[in-house]
Amino acid sequence: MGEVHSRPFEVDGSTYAWELHDEGIDTVLDNMVSLAGINAVYLVALMHHEHRPFTSRQFPHNPARTDWLAEDSCIYFHPQLDLYGQIKPALSNYEWLRTTDYLKVLIEAVHARGLKAGAEISHTPIPSSVLKENPEFQQRDINNVLKGRLCPNNPDVREYLEALFGDVAKNYKVDFIQTCMWLFLNDSPKGGTCFCQSCQREAQAVGFDLAAAIPVLKANPQAQPQLDQWLAFRRKSVAKIYRLIAQRVHQEKPGLDFRINDTLPFGSSVKADTQVGLHLEDLNGAINSCVIQDHTEQNGNPDETFSHRKSWIADDRSLLAAGIPLISGVAVRPKATPALIRKGIQVAIECGAEGIACKHYDGATYSMLRAVRDGLSAAGVKGVASIIGIEAESMTLSGYVSDIYLDESCIKTTGAGTATAKFTQPSGLYDLIVSYAGEPAGQGSLTLSVGGAEKATWRLTEAVGCWKRKTIPQIIIKTGDEIKIIGLTGCSEGARLDFIEYISRNLPK
Repeated sequence: MGEVHSRPFEVDGSTYAWELHDEGIDTVLDNMVSLAGINAVYLVALMHHEHRPFTSRQFPHNPARTDWLAEDSCIYFHPQLDLYGQIKPALSNYEWLRTTDYLKVLIEAVHARGLKAGAEISHTPIPSSVLKENPEFQQRDINNVLKGRLCPNNPDVREYLEALFGDVAKNYKVDFIQTCMWLFLNDSPKGGTCFCQSCQREAQAVGFDLAAAIPVLKANPQAQPQLDQWLAFRRKSVAKIYRLIAQRVHQEKPGLDFRINDTLPFGSSVKADTQVGLHLEDLNGAINSCVIQDHTEQNGNPDETFSHRKSWIADDRSLLAAGIPLISGVAVRPKATPALIRKGIQVAIECGAEGIACKHYDGATYSMLRAVRDGLSAAGVKGVASIIGIEAESMTLSGYVSDIYLDESCIKTTGAGTATAKFTQPSGLYDLIVSYAGEPAGQGSLTLSVGGAEKATWRLTEAVGCWKRKTIPQIIIKTGDEIKIIGLTGCSEGARLDFIEYISRNLPK
């Protein structure tokens, strides 16, 4: 297709504090960059309560744990506490997460590689325990029932949010800060929010008597002009909190990219539970970029047309001011397939997306990450080459059979297995990277030979249940040489293999 964009095409990848601890920052970045072509990495610096990985039972490449239940709205950086008022950030209950500044670790490592570094403040910036202890911070419905969400019109909440984002902007060398806060509920006064005292005071200040409108809307949720006044007030409230945050961020660091995550397309009925009152056009002049949180690939529909993504990108582009980059989410999660990922990237780029955001590294198999790079290359993104190598299932097999392990298609043996293939690339100097499974009961081994000569043998004794990558560097390979891997099992493991990647080290002539 040729070059698609005149500006650098952004490829985002997210990571979490616990996987930086478990896999190590260098391994995480090696995998993100070499497999997926990621050039912008962000830490979810404040994470909501959620099981990770989100759509599967187990991490595919985490050597320390099978899964993780994220704590309720804890931060994974070291805050400057004198910036905050009544509400302070919640630190992790785990010492190994609390004592290391994982945002600093990420930024330094990412910038050392010449990549962009970012931070995300996720859906719920205040823990539910703090909201329960301070009901005045919560939203209320028309019957004065607490709804368990922060109210952006509460002065203490507003002060906290400005301080939280300002803290990151002031004290960390991030290139972007993004968020997708969940604010008001429901577009109907019947079940919707918010009617709290803070909202009543804020509404009064802008000329809307919300207190007087409450009994009218109780009697008739469709009463006019009260309904339209209430909806307009909430819309102004959402725009105000985002604009205040953007102002604080840009005050602390002029030119910083403040990014909104649009979690659902405009007009979606499900938006009643997430971003009610958010109108992107109200944020022009405040935000610097926008991500659509589209996870279509994870539905696993092989006939997917991505019409949802096409309309979402078109709608958001029509609402955003010229010059605001629009980045499309691409799901690299179970049920997604490499073919769907490649197609989804193609659609996003054809529709004008100026970047993609991989959702999310922690649950992505190696084959899905490889599909990102391949999709970018096929779509003509400048500077991104497809991965050269061979799937283990495509090799000539003896003693090996097809298998699926941790959502990854692979081969396994129950005793001894051999996988061979002819090298079809130009002769030269190459690094070979073998993707293989470390297994809890591992006692076997893998041996790699090239052109009849053994190049590496390694034992499968790591006692971890995850996929790993081993690099065998600087091997001279001739076109037509046989690549052979012999797998031996010593217990109940399968000496599983996924892929052999060829990275040319030939010097330009």
